[in-house]
Amino acid sequence: MAEYPDVYADGFSISAGQFGVTLTLSVSDPTGEPGPHEEPSHPVARIRMSMALAEELTKMIGLTVSQSKSGQPSSQTTKH
Repeated sequence: MAEYPDVYADGFSISAGQFGVTLTLSVSDPTGEPGPHEEPSHPVARIRMSMALAEELTKMIGLTVSQSKSGQPSSQTTKH
């Protein structure tokens, strides 16, 4: 099995352009107080994807979160 990055994030930014969507995941400084030259959060991963994948991912995240909040099993596996 191939190795892949395993990251934790508590923030994100999204941008879209002619060729797709970029999702940048970030993590906050645990103190919440940036120093004079520090950002309050820093990027931990950048994911570039097609518009079609972004649309499907949006749907599946919404479905998974809704199921989890209602106490239903939330494991979804979808090949795109």
